[in-house]
Amino acid sequence: MAVEESETLAHTRLCGDAAELRADGRVFLIGGLCKDCGNQTFPRSPVCCVCMSEAIQPEAMPRTGTLYAFSTVHVAAKKWNKPMRIGYVDLPNGARVFTHLQGESLAIGDVVEVGMGVVGEDENGLIETFVFRRAKP
Repeated sequence: MAVEESETLAHTRLCGDAAELRADGRVFLIGGLCKDCGNQTFPRSPVCCVCMSEAIQPEAMPRTGTLYAFSTVHVAAKKWNKPMRIGYVDLPNGARVFTHLQGESLAIGDVVEVGMGVVGEDENGLIETFVFRRAKP
C-alpha cells in the first residue's frame, strides 16, 4: 500500500501535537479529556462536545482500536502517495479517529494499532503522520 513505515521523523509532520513518538518507539495519539464529565475525544478541542466545559486536558489515547470503516482513494493531490487507504478507527474509550491506514489486507472489525508512516512528499520532503495498521498478535 502507499503508506511507508516510518522509524524516524520526516521533514513535514502533519499531526503536530496530536501524536507523540516516545523514546521506546511507540506512538500515542494525544486527545482531550474533559475534567468535568470525563468525555474523551480525538482530536483535542478547546470545548467539550458533551457538557460544553472548557476544562479539557491533554490525554494519551489507547494505542489500539477497531477498524470501523475504510476506503481506498486512487485520485488525489500530487503530494499524496496513491493509492491511499483512509478510514475510521473506534478506540475503546469511545473516540473515533479519521486516519490513514497501512496494509492491504484490512477488514472492517480488525484490531489495529497506531504508528507513524510516510503518506506523501512535498517541497519540504517526506510527509509523515500517524497511521493505523493491523495490530500484532
